[in-house]
Amino acid sequence: MSGIAVTISIVSYNSAAVLKQCIESVLRSAEGLSSEIIVVDNCSQDGSAVVVKEHFPEVRLIENIENVGFGTAHNQSFRLSQGRYFLVLNPDTVLSQDTLGAMVRFMDGNHRAGAAGCKIFWDDERHFMFPDLRLHTLRTALLHFTPFCRLFPDSRLAQGYWRSAHRLWNARTPLKVEGVTGGFIMVRREAFQSAGAFDERFFLFFEEHDLFRRIKEKGWDIYYVPETEIQHYFEESFRKSSIDVGAVYMQSAFSYYRKHYGLPGHFFIKLLLLLNRFLLSLEPALLRGKETYREIHPEGGILKITWPLREGAVRYLVEVSYWPTFSDRAGMYVEGEELCLRDDLIERLPNCTGFLRISPVYDGDLTGTAIALIKISRQPESGP
Repeated sequence: MSGIAVTISIVSYNSAAVLKQCIESVLRSAEGLSSEIIVVDNCSQDGSAVVVKEHFPEVRLIENIENVGFGTAHNQSFRLSQGRYFLVLNPDTVLSQDTLGAMVRFMDGNHRAGAAGCKIFWDDERHFMFPDLRLHTLRTALLHFTPFCRLFPDSRLAQGYWRSAHRLWNARTPLKVEGVTGGFIMVRREAFQSAGAFDERFFLFFEEHDLFRRIKEKGWDIYYVPETEIQHYFEESFRKSSIDVGAVYMQSAFSYYRKHYGLPGHFFIKLLLLLNRFLLSLEPALLRGKETYREIHPEGGILKITWPLREGAVRYLVEVSYWPTFSDRAGMYVEGEELCLRDDLIERLPNCTGFLRISPVYDGDLTGTAIALIKISRQPESGP
């Protein structure tokens, strides 16, 4: 077997704006470690491949003549790789100095670990952490494809789903998890091979859920390792993409549920989408009197967020999400009743609009009911 410890596989698609800093961070993190970097460019139109050629001659570059998709491109890389570990890394990430070394040491010391991920920060100031990756099931489909969490935030199903993320945000030692966020996945070579690599029928989205299922079916464990970290400029490639991301996401969802739940799963998702359309039409009436969002805008480049103190709380959990359902969110813990954030956080959000939820945390890391719901956005332009 090769003496290479880890192969870093990066699939780029219109990633020129972030690719250079990603590879530079990988090279710093790989110092003293036997490694190789493979970049697969999926027919970018912004010069992503040129960035690699001009700045990183030591990096192996594969230039596809068409966009073959995320999983297929990583499979191309894996077939050329020699590392005993295979790192699936997004181009819109920045690794900390010892990230690779720490992850390799963890995998070396845990022989049943088939895959692992690390702490991932979402914003430039490294406040907000990504949650765990809950594998899509028929149960979680209700939370992802309908406004269930928004309509019934105090239900056991919604609370249980949200609290799974709190477990990671409190973690100080490695945890076994269902899956890890797709921006950074270190996979043991044997685990990736035994699971059959990425299913190339998934162009984008759901491929990591499918892979984790198969890794676990083969008897491997998946871990979250909080001792090290990266920063993830989430969905950077999509900003310059002509791909209809929503349509691709739904197609992958149908494929995933059909693969793992057969035709009933496929039609169940279609039924949920019909239900979602119906509930959205009723949403204003259903939420009347139940939900009040306070809206704030940045002033002087700063978002200043305040909330009322809750008796007995030892700290507060602040979560940020694209959607008021909080089905996807990142979170951080705050002492006191005030938080100031740079307004570049808003640039990360679709249409520069997002939502914050503040919840008290009591002794024993018990998280209470949300005490503040806040909409954040750019200052509205004044009229003529």
